[in-house]
Amino acid sequence: MTSGNEELLNLLQKSGDDEAGLDLKILSEEYKDEALTKAVMRRAEGEPLAYILGYRHFYKECYKVCPGVLIPRGDTETVVESALKFLGLNDMATGDLLNIPSREKDYSEIRFADLCTGTGCIGISFANEIVRAGVKASGVLVDVSDTAIDVASSNVASQALKPEDIRIIKHDVLSGAPDIGQLDLILSNPPYITDKEMDELDGVVKDHEPDLALRAGEKGLDFYGPILDIARSLLKEGGALIVEHGFDQGDPVRDIFERGGLKNCMTVRDYGSNPRVTIGFK
Repeated sequence: MTSGNEELLNLLQKSGDDEAGLDLKILSEEYKDEALTKAVMRRAEGEPLAYILGYRHFYKECYKVCPGVLIPRGDTETVVESALKFLGLNDMATGDLLNIPSREKDYSEIRFADLCTGTGCIGISFANEIVRAGVKASGVLVDVSDTAIDVASSNVASQALKPEDIRIIKHDVLSGAPDIGQLDLILSNPPYITDKEMDELDGVVKDHEPDLALRAGEKGLDFYGPILDIARSLLKEGGALIVEHGFDQGDPVRDIFERGGLKNCMTVRDYGSNPRVTIGFK
């Protein structure tokens, strides 16, 4: 590799972030000369590194990403960790996760849905851990975006341990419950950015990641009521609804869940100690 290309690689490394999982050896093999220069220019113009590389690490998997789908974040792993704790499959739980009651391990199959699935990272990583525990995971990944449906389908094929047990459907959660049967869990990282916050977001996010996956009205809460309605319709007795939200939205999301009839609602902090995930039980 020329010294010029080595300099470009260094520039691209400095322009990224540690969470993106940049591997310079892989990058040096995949990008040559003009392509590498274009990659650095895209990053210099503010495009997220994950879109340039085409992947993002999440939990134990590596997910395909592209413009038009939300880039997975580490905070969202708290949704997966919370769901596994509920099933009694998270022996490494710490912090607020320890407050989540564990369901008895008397099941042979777990049926779940991942609403607003995007890349499919929540549902696929969750299903994989269930499979590793020797239990069947029957999942449905739901999104309204055609791009998300395509990307999630690709990720199921490449990352799911049992892709035949994961179904993907196009559905708008704001329009009511999809016809997918009764479920043990519903997981979701819905849009939760307020209109005001959208105007103030860093350009790396606002100018590149999809508005459809971010914006959720004046208070950022537009999706939680409809998702609660879906949970009331589809969850089995004793089932759990587990959602991600903004660091300052734990109180209002718990209020929505409690007023909607869910029991023992609680909010879990992420590993940055920010309230990130709220859980309610039917």
